[in-house]
Amino acid sequence: MGTIVNKNNLRFVCIGGTVNQQVHQELAFLDHMILEILQEFSPTTTHYFLTLKSLFEGNLKGQEQITQTLEKIASSDQILGVIKAFSLYNILINILEDRHKTPTLGVRQAYRALMQEGFQADLLNQNATHTTFYPVFTAHPTQSMRRTFLEAIQEIYQDLAILFDHTCNPTSTHGAKTRLAYRLRLLWKSHLVRQERLEVLFELDNLLYILENSFLPSCQDLFQEIQDMLGKPLDRAPICLGSWIGGDRDGNPFVSNALLHQVVLIQHEFIINLYLKHTAQLQRELSISSDFCTISQALQADLQAHYHKLDPTSARLHPKEPFRAKLVLMQTKLKNRLIALNSPLPIDFAYHNAQELLTDIDLLLDNLEPSLQPSLWHFKHLVLLCGFHLLRLDFREHREVFLHSLSEVFCLLGWATNDFHRLDESQKLEILNHALDLEPVHLLDLIPKVSESTKRLLEAFLNMVWAKSQIAPEVFSSVIVSMTTQASDLLCVLWLAKQAGLAIKKGVNTLKIAITPLFETIHDLQNAPHIMQILHANLHYQAYLECMDSQQEIMIGYSDSSKDGGIFASNYNLYGAISNLIALGQKLGIRFLLFHGRGGSVSRGGGNLEDALLSAPVQSVQGALKITEQGEMISTRYLNATSARHNLSSMMGALLKKRGYDQNNPSVNHPQNPTMQAISNISYQTYRELYTHPDFLDYFKAATPISFIQELNLGSRPSKRKESSHIEDLRAIPWVFAWTQNRSILPAWYGVGSGLESVGDLPLLRHHYQRGGFFKVVLDNISQVLLKVDLQIASQYHAFAKDNPSATYIWAKIVGEFEKTMRWILAVRSEESLLESDGMVQQSILLRKPYINALNYLQIELIKQFKQATQAEHAQLKTYIQSTLIGIAQGMRNTG
Repeated sequence: MGTIVNKNNLRFVCIGGTVNQQVHQELAFLDHMILEILQEFSPTTTHYFLTLKSLFEGNLKGQEQITQTLEKIASSDQILGVIKAFSLYNILINILEDRHKTPTLGVRQAYRALMQEGFQADLLNQNATHTTFYPVFTAHPTQSMRRTFLEAIQEIYQDLAILFDHTCNPTSTHGAKTRLAYRLRLLWKSHLVRQERLEVLFELDNLLYILENSFLPSCQDLFQEIQDMLGKPLDRAPICLGSWIGGDRDGNPFVSNALLHQVVLIQHEFIINLYLKHTAQLQRELSISSDFCTISQALQADLQAHYHKLDPTSARLHPKEPFRAKLVLMQTKLKNRLIALNSPLPIDFAYHNAQELLTDIDLLLDNLEPSLQPSLWHFKHLVLLCGFHLLRLDFREHREVFLHSLSEVFCLLGWATNDFHRLDESQKLEILNHALDLEPVHLLDLIPKVSESTKRLLEAFLNMVWAKSQIAPEVFSSVIVSMTTQASDLLCVLWLAKQAGLAIKKGVNTLKIAITPLFETIHDLQNAPHIMQILHANLHYQAYLECMDSQQEIMIGYSDSSKDGGIFASNYNLYGAISNLIALGQKLGIRFLLFHGRGGSVSRGGGNLEDALLSAPVQSVQGALKITEQGEMISTRYLNATSARHNLSSMMGALLKKRGYDQNNPSVNHPQNPTMQAISNISYQTYRELYTHPDFLDYFKAATPISFIQELNLGSRPSKRKESSHIEDLRAIPWVFAWTQNRSILPAWYGVGSGLESVGDLPLLRHHYQRGGFFKVVLDNISQVLLKVDLQIASQYHAFAKDNPSATYIWAKIVGEFEKTMRWILAVRSEESLLESDGMVQQSILLRKPYINALNYLQIELIKQFKQATQAEHAQLKTYIQSTLIGIAQGMRNTG
């Protein structure tokens, strides 16, 4: 492992084992700057920081010295400064790593590679034209950094580019250096921990900031790249944007109907105002005179027909500058669109839908030479992407809410008693089929007669109808049923949709909405094909599928299945469920659109998305990939324009490759693999033995900082779906976050060693690994996690659980399973040390370890103090502990 020692005598682990001059310069520059700022504001903090840093980098020896230093710092008034110094250090390392990350193939490179492999251009063009990446931005509370820090990171990234990527004049370089120092000083004076609970509208505001500043411009650049690659105009967007912000109310009481309505309006106003900015820019650019170009009769007739709508200044421009005149008219129609939404009376001369705006853009394009069209194409691509809705909202609610509400409504209508939700499945189906046979009832008539919880659900469906009618049909995409276990769960939603007036029969209206089951546990994943078969045989659901053009969206949960059954059993059963559903779809004549509920960490389905896609079952991506983008992953992938462009292009390239390879292998028959099945079974049993141990929940609460995590202001929703003492009701995010903080990261590997050992045939396991695909991707992801595990640190947290009667037994199981997993992973990957075959990733992880370790030990000392402190001292100590949570999360590069 290489090192750099700069003039401040600070040690760096090199990224990738070697370092070029540019990286050397940036490391030394950032080092010098952060120490200069620390020294300026607090020489004492600087001394403590450097001392502790040297200790954990290994420059100074002796556990006793480390212990004494930690106790001294944790008891001093400089503790918050030391925590912040290490946290800023981790943040700057992340920025540096992102700047020098090795790029993967983009869409153009993937296209060329496929051509070289023998794929025909016509097929590739068709695939590129009809393939869609569908990211859904969620409000999952995994973004540990405040908006203040996110904006600063974006600017620091840009200033480093000015300083090191280009030959700039001294004025520009000086300006970048000054801004960077200014930002770091501001961050030093800012709290790491958000002081207030993050409200849903703040989450939306954060997302809109990223969309406007990096994501949407990157999409426009990508669309132009694809258009140039194909040599023909795009008539649809290769990317579709979704969101759960304001629509995800599963266990979140803060998502009200009023909020849902407000989110829809904010999105609409945001995109219309963005269009107004683009038309204003185009108006400044397209100063083309009719003296120098020929205007079509269609454009002349359009301008003549609406001449009276022009203001006096624009009217004078009309004869000579027709493009400016037309753009003024378009601006007027956009402004009137906003007015019309609130007006009880019809507003003349307003856009009714995005297609009308696209028609006007096409009219201008038809009158421009190709060399004059780039800015207008840039605008058209934005409208193709965003329409008048910007983001397609999914409405998500727990199955129990639907069942309890229909129990009440059916009892009110005399179709069942209020214990409908407790009936067996056959009885529920009988009552639902009878209810669906009847003429719709008016939800407005029911609302005054039902409880507040049922009223809340009924009004949500009326809100969806209003939004789809007044904003855009695309504004609501799906109704997602969390924890789906039976076919009746979806028929409940179908009944509600029918009463609201959403399309359930082909040709009735255009207000379609997908009814989407979310299969989350191992058992439900295994049962998913059976449930879909029952629904397909139901006449009412058949009519719904016909309305949806025989497409059924199914969401599969990575987080809860992993929490429920362990990492390997989760991945294997997800793979099997996907394979079985695709095969069933071909048999029944249904196209299953699989919606992947993946989180950022490996424990929740994270890891390299392109690798996961290419190793997915054959035919599992039939033209579209819908996937959640959660919390910190939104900023990691899309905060700055360079990363956003790279990630979007790579994703489209991977989709193009996946579709091409699947077309060469149309078979979806995946016979059971006895080896994988055996690993899955034993890893599941091993994991469940620990997970269901009667003292395990209490051990978890004592041996992790979960109590401090639950009070962090990370997101708008609670850490539990409902108040209960059951481990099943704790959400997967805080579950993973807590184990990550105590450095055992147990959910990402526990049970895997026992599973591999149960097979025992190392040559066979190596054979499966070397073949690539599912098994290799899973083991590679686990290998990355194992390198982040530190059981010496975890043992310090284990000491907090000493009063638990089973603590010794549980810790022995954790240590034994970790050693077993390490041994077998190394053997299967043919390595002496973890990730030695992937030096870039290995060095990236090792680079951060000393600074994460320092924060962990500070956190442990502070928790010790907290346990001995008076009630009056708790608030201050809690602030310090929560600051370490944020700093460690930045070093680990994920929370939950």
